[in-house]
Amino acid sequence: MRKLLRIAALVVLGLSGVLYACSIPESQFNETIEARYPAIGQFVEVGGQRIHYDRRGSGPAVVLIHGASGNLRDFTFSISDALAEAGFTAIAFDRPGFGYSERAEGDTFTPSSQAAVLRGAVAALGIEKPVVVGHSFGGAVAAAWTVDAPQTIAGSVIVSGVTYPWPAGDNMFHAATSTALLSRPINAMMRGRVLERGAGSAVDWVFQPQSPPVGYAEYLGAELASRPATFRENGRDITNVNEAMETLSPQYPAIPVPVELIHGTDDQIVPIEAHARRFAADLPAARLTELPGVGHMAHHVGIDTLIAAVKRITGEGS
Repeated sequence: MRKLLRIAALVVLGLSGVLYACSIPESQFNETIEARYPAIGQFVEVGGQRIHYDRRGSGPAVVLIHGASGNLRDFTFSISDALAEAGFTAIAFDRPGFGYSERAEGDTFTPSSQAAVLRGAVAALGIEKPVVVGHSFGGAVAAAWTVDAPQTIAGSVIVSGVTYPWPAGDNMFHAATSTALLSRPINAMMRGRVLERGAGSAVDWVFQPQSPPVGYAEYLGAELASRPATFRENGRDITNVNEAMETLSPQYPAIPVPVELIHGTDDQIVPIEAHARRFAADLPAARLTELPGVGHMAHHVGIDTLIAAVKRITGEGS
């Protein structure tokens, strides 16, 4: 049996190598995707890394952190403008290694280390005490920021957030995509399909049971996450997040700043019971708003709910 498994593994690797050799070259793929979805914001340098951000509005600052496989366009589609219209300065960031933000070579980039880079970016922009909003994996980054440096923020809003060990962090696909050996051939097999069909089906899936807003999939540029380097770093993030949350989550009861939790009751990607409800139980001062029947993209379905949570933290709402 072991011999058969070894043979099967060699066959898979061999076929992957052939597909990799015949695939669209990485540089050509990157150029095509980046021409479709160029950088839309500005850049700030933190520790030698260029970090991409989009800033809109005026008033109290709100930092927006996207989830896995995402980029800042998730927020700039409509949420940044809604916050600006409500009297806030909305600053959406590409997390290090995503969109157009750089990631330092050799860094494991836990949620805490990503939060540290974004804190540096916020400081470089002259922003003080923002409200930090994180969605999905960005929720893990927001939670890390809240635990590690609560004195630097007014509070946090965690939407559909990964705040405890997450079963998706253990799946074999992301573990494979995080490795130098398998990431490139797996990515190579995807490139032609991504260029031809885009990422619309993946966007539909992540919004279930709702549907994405009209024009969202075309605007988002989820294909940026299919670039080889980003593809690998996304796999690393998801593979390593469980260990990070095991360290962070016992510290939640000591959080001294306001925390708002927003979560859909029908979220099949980051289940509410294992994350938001557990967080609220560990930190009774946190305010949990449940959105009945809503899936993973609660920040788009409940923009008004998000703005209300930000206003409560800044003292502008009840």
